[in-house]
Amino acid sequence: MDQGKLFLKTKNLSLLLVEDYEPLRRDMTELLEDLFLTVESASNGEEGLQLYKEYHATHNDKFDIVISDIQMPIMDGIELSNAVLKLNENQQIIILSSHTDSDYLLRLINLGIAQFIPKPITSEILFNVLERVSEKILKRGEVLERVARISLSEECFWDTEKLLLTQNNETIYLTRHELLLLQLFVSKSEQICTNEDMMYYFDTNRVDLNEKSVRNLVFKLRKKLPEKVISSIYGMGYKFCPLNSIDS
Repeated sequence: MDQGKLFLKTKNLSLLLVEDYEPLRRDMTELLEDLFLTVESASNGEEGLQLYKEYHATHNDKFDIVISDIQMPIMDGIELSNAVLKLNENQQIIILSSHTDSDYLLRLINLGIAQFIPKPITSEILFNVLERVSEKILKRGEVLERVARISLSEECFWDTEKLLLTQNNETIYLTRHELLLLQLFVSKSEQICTNEDMMYYFDTNRVDLNEKSVRNLVFKLRKKLPEKVISSIYGMGYKFCPLNSIDS
């Protein structure tokens, strides 16, 4: 894979590298900084997770790609991947692995991670994997650009770009906490959103709410939305079910 061609696909993307071996982390960081708009690096999973949260808080966005070693002190690559996927289930994660990591790899595959780079790392394999992942991100971005509006009913719409809720062409005003909660439900459309998901989400967004406050927030948000858009799943949580996930 030609580095110049790869740069055309990665130049606007951000990347987090988590690797405990300092010489490899340094060399990879220098290489990746020539390809990506933003590159951050960490020496273990705990430090990497903190950087991931700080980046989100600062940029109101997630890293496009996370590259992580498996075996690291304090927090390993499996724990990091699991924590990151709870924050962003669509996160693209690339795992650096050795041939002795077979048990770890199986656990990562069960998490849905399919991109692995064997050690020792070669630039050819690294570039090929980065190309595949970058293309996937760019294609998904093209789809998201076309999906500007979610139909909650025939008269009620959620604008995913302007973050506006409208009904009969009139704006329905949401509080900051209601807005955050609706964004969470939209990101987990047609999936069960548990109380733990909501508590974790608010915590990572630095919002201090207890379980009772979150339940009250769900109640208030449901009153502003069409009936049955947010349905209760007994003993589990809630499910966001728009009339039409993609309004074209």
